[in-house]
Amino acid sequence: MRQESGAVMDDFEAGGPSDGGAPLDVRVEVSRPRDAEFTAFVRESSAYLHRTAFLLCGDRHRAEELVQSTFERVYRTWAKVRPGTETAYARRILVNLRIDGWRHARRESFPGDDKIPVAPSSDHAGHVALRDELVRGLARLPVNQRRVVVLRHLLDLPESEVARELGIAVGTVKAANSRGLARLRDLLVAQAEVIEPVEVDERAVLDRSRAALRRRRTGQAVGAACVALLVVLGVLTRGPVLLPGIGPVVLPGGELIARLFDGGPIDGFGPDLDPAGYTPVQCPEALPGPAPTSAPGPGEDTGPLTDPVVVDASDARPLNCYDVDIEVVNPGYRDGSGLLVAPYGQPLPEPRGLSAFGQVWTFDTAELLDDDDATDEATILTDGWTGDGSGGAATTLTWYQDSRAFPTGLAVTGERAVWSDYAAAGTSPRASFVSTLSLSDGTLNSWTEPLVTSQENVWLIATTQDHALWTAGDTADDTRLFAETLDHEGTPMELASGVTALAADEDEAVAAVLAPGSGETSTTSIQLFDDLAGGDTTGVELMEFEHDSSSEVTQVAISDDVIAWTVSLGADGPGALYVVDRAGDGDSIVRLPDAVVADLRAAGGLLSWSSTDPGAQDSAAASYLYRATASASGYDGPDLARFPGGSVTASVAGARTAWLEETGSRVWLVKAALAPTLERG
Repeated sequence: MRQESGAVMDDFEAGGPSDGGAPLDVRVEVSRPRDAEFTAFVRESSAYLHRTAFLLCGDRHRAEELVQSTFERVYRTWAKVRPGTETAYARRILVNLRIDGWRHARRESFPGDDKIPVAPSSDHAGHVALRDELVRGLARLPVNQRRVVVLRHLLDLPESEVARELGIAVGTVKAANSRGLARLRDLLVAQAEVIEPVEVDERAVLDRSRAALRRRRTGQAVGAACVALLVVLGVLTRGPVLLPGIGPVVLPGGELIARLFDGGPIDGFGPDLDPAGYTPVQCPEALPGPAPTSAPGPGEDTGPLTDPVVVDASDARPLNCYDVDIEVVNPGYRDGSGLLVAPYGQPLPEPRGLSAFGQVWTFDTAELLDDDDATDEATILTDGWTGDGSGGAATTLTWYQDSRAFPTGLAVTGERAVWSDYAAAGTSPRASFVSTLSLSDGTLNSWTEPLVTSQENVWLIATTQDHALWTAGDTADDTRLFAETLDHEGTPMELASGVTALAADEDEAVAAVLAPGSGETSTTSIQLFDDLAGGDTTGVELMEFEHDSSSEVTQVAISDDVIAWTVSLGADGPGALYVVDRAGDGDSIVRLPDAVVADLRAAGGLLSWSSTDPGAQDSAAASYLYRATASASGYDGPDLARFPGGSVTASVAGARTAWLEETGSRVWLVKAALAPTLERG
């Protein structure tokens, strides 16, 4: 009641009007009760929500369950819903509930009109046929296209709102919408008829929503009481407990409670996702000296290098705070399928997708680790540098013959990414694809069709800012190198054959080309392609060298300052990393005894790589940061540091580095800024 209601109530209780007998005209304005508002909303929105739910799932009973669950969630937060936004708020909840259902059951079974209850009418054959056409058409769409088409056209939402509701980029919405409409164009001949809603009892919906809210509150109260009890027991039993006649005793649960309070991982209770626990970089009081170098040993193969110095990987010093400034630590763990995931279940990016602008590209490959060879939900995505979800965006992989392709390779240069994927089993012909996208202002911009569709396997992949490069062939030992412009306006150019390693930076690409010998030696040439825009397909041969026929160049990297490559372990010696100083005379070799190098990356005068011992069972990986030139190290020669922690993989790009540390079930993605040289100002 408003302010005058107090006086009115006094007169009413006294039994008469306040003016001595004259009738009193009293009007009391009472705010509309919450339940009355909610039942009115149920009555007004039921038809719309039932229609939306049915179009999304294709089953009337499941649609009713979705709508009821939606109403229960809306009722729970009804006081927070802004007037005028109730329907949009409920629609978003409904769509999110349906997406959760898709994640648990990929394959949907859409019924025909013989299973759809139809209200009696004098002649509804045309309506039934039209609706059956719509439902069957939607059933043939992939999940992502189906939900975009429903929200965009059947609910008439703008593209920006569809993107917000589904949590994807506007470009992805446009692509999915275009493909979905193309598939429906021959099936939909007129606007779909509104599906007859079920009869809704607003009071029954309200009663069920109240009951659901009571159950939720009861569960929360019970949970809070249990937590409080556990905390009390933990405090009482964490330390030694004095037992009469026995003395101080640590009870069986004391150590478990202590570890819980101390923030350590608890075996059997899932991973501890606190960021703490990774191995921090050391911070010595003084700038460390460089890793020791030496001259090549007698008879040591130096390849085509000029007066190189030699560094042994075993002499690498620890990475320290003079090398990097740690900016972000993203904790994670390996789930039951072996996928790296962050605390809230989203994929934890790997360092190999690091870009110079701070994004980390990765594949959401949960479905790639199961046994059914289906990847309906596989995506390529990028996080922001903070890793908190800001700046992230995603797009789905290639759709081919009603199946999502499998990702096989990823290359990043600047804000441009190129990836390869392979058609799912059961498709014919089973093709390979090369696709590209870029990130601009947090939004992914991609073409709706792959750059390349090939009947051969795609093995290696790289990208400049203008061209995608890849090797294709029936086997990895019989490949040809191709290049294609990223604007979809060119045709593939064949550059070389027999390529064993490939890399690129902003405007150059480099390849290792093998020419097998007739005896115990083979020849490899390092070829540079720096004028692809001008149509130069021959490239420049930088150097050529012989090596044992059992060895080959397996990794190559390029930047404005260095060109580097690794030779795999041969029959008569260890593997090695060879580095050409493009700006000076600081060529060098890093000896890698009994190790195989992976993910060799270059940024300026710096290199990073990971290596494992192929002869050791369960060998832990080690990763290295190599300041390969004097301008990068600040010393007269190179300097080698080892990333901290165990099972490490690492990468460098631009002025940033990232590494992945794994210990048991715990995983940390550590992101840091690189010092230009070791001598900071």
